[in-house]
Amino acid sequence: MLALAGYLLLAPPVFVFGPLAGLLLLSRPATVREWAWLLAGAAWSALWLQEVGGMGAQVTRAAAVFLTGTFLALTLWQPSNGVGRAVAATAGAGAALVFWMRGLGLGWSRFVSGVDHDLAAYQTAIREQWRSAGAPQELIDQAGAMMHSVSQLYPGLLAIAAIAGLRLAWAWYHRLAIRPLGTPPVPFRAFGFNDQLVWGWVAALGLTLIPVPEPWRLVGANVLLVLGVLYAARGLAVFLAQSGRVAGPVGVVLALIAMFLLPFVVGGLTLLGLADTWLDFRRRSSTPTTGGFDR
Repeated sequence: MLALAGYLLLAPPVFVFGPLAGLLLLSRPATVREWAWLLAGAAWSALWLQEVGGMGAQVTRAAAVFLTGTFLALTLWQPSNGVGRAVAATAGAGAALVFWMRGLGLGWSRFVSGVDHDLAAYQTAIREQWRSAGAPQELIDQAGAMMHSVSQLYPGLLAIAAIAGLRLAWAWYHRLAIRPLGTPPVPFRAFGFNDQLVWGWVAALGLTLIPVPEPWRLVGANVLLVLGVLYAARGLAVFLAQSGRVAGPVGVVLALIAMFLLPFVVGGLTLLGLADTWLDFRRRSSTPTTGGFDR
């Protein structure tokens, strides 16, 4: 419940409610609870898709439609609780979104400028608040540069929200459905995915470091952001699996320390997740069979 509430505050809820409604429909709902969630999710998604917005909002709506359709098609083909299924659905939706944008004549520069325009109102409000609070001009300028970075990394942020939304939709689907398709998701401590994805991380890192034309560099940066978050989540799962016997007060202290050292913690977890590709820490420390890896 806390994960769903946190997601709804930070990301487009349609990435959860759209796939959830579709999944409930595929499993032929037979109870009042199933029908209630199906109709509520479908109605909310339909209303959200009718709202008017700028470039970022329009792309997000199109992405939600493609994501729901791709994920449901893959589920009909072969139900799976793997993280790879959410990644594949997101990649398929991203490819469809690129073709949709090209058909409308929306290039990368126009897309970034459109998202910048959408964020301009928020940027102005933040600048005024910080200026009235007496913040240094350098800090205010950094806030503006950060907003521009958000515009350039918007596809990656959208992909992260899509993957997380599909995982939440699958988890809630198995809570609500009487005859669900596939198997429920494994606990987060067993979070993992195909080890071959590390080559995508290497290729994305190369695109960001090697001098290449600007669109390709930004593509590499967005892919690197998505895979970096996935490997950081994998590293966190490894850490939690190895520290399962840590006392509650100690865990609270570690969480507070992590908040103040967040960049270093995220970097360390990412490296731990990458190392798990070759070292497989959880299998080494477990009994002969874990039965929980989501590959």
